[in-house]
Amino acid sequence: MEQAIFRMLCAVALLVLGGCSREAATPPAATGAPDPVAQVDWGAMKAFWDRSIGLPGIETGPPETGKRMLVYFDPNCPVCARQWRILQPYLGAVRIRWIPIAYMSESSKRRAAAILAAPDPVRALAQNEDEYDDERHLGGYPPSASVPDWALRAVETNTRQAMRAGDATGTPTLGFELYKGERYFRLFGLLGERAAAVAVKELGDTRDPWARTRELTSSQAAGHGGGNPATAQ
Repeated sequence: MEQAIFRMLCAVALLVLGGCSREAATPPAATGAPDPVAQVDWGAMKAFWDRSIGLPGIETGPPETGKRMLVYFDPNCPVCARQWRILQPYLGAVRIRWIPIAYMSESSKRRAAAILAAPDPVRALAQNEDEYDDERHLGGYPPSASVPDWALRAVETNTRQAMRAGDATGTPTLGFELYKGERYFRLFGLLGERAAAVAVKELGDTRDPWARTRELTSSQAAGHGGGNPATAQ
């Protein structure tokens, strides 16, 4: 059980360092490496969040919660559909802003705009992801023939700004509010199930995502004679 918890905490460390690497994750306490908190440009991460959170999007989750995320998605993106499924257990606890961009196919822009302009955008988003067509790589919400111009312009603005600023060069791209007004982070690519479980616990309540990893590493090193107790899978 302790090993499983440690692997989950290592997933958080991987998340903040960039997410997609499958190299062994050895926390700073075990290696003597520099504190990773000092290696992150927190000012740039906050600027990313500030630019992104005000863009047109669809809000899910309770407004009053202290846990907030954002997700850039293309409605035709297969990995985005998988990300939606992974985040399903947390939709009732985390406020997530889903920001549509369009770059995968010709229908992406109209489908994204149709979701924004739907009578119930949350339901439209859910339909798009829940009914995703894996064979054709198409979202499940039909792009209307009469999508309003404001919605098309909103998707164009989202896409242009995200690409120009480098905030989302692909999808999904996720943003995390670790500590309101101070600590934010961005992840390019899929947030896996185990990492999601740990990340949700950290949202809104941590200035140092590595703190619990260091504490556990230190206690394990004391009990087992040091060394690297685990690697991230």
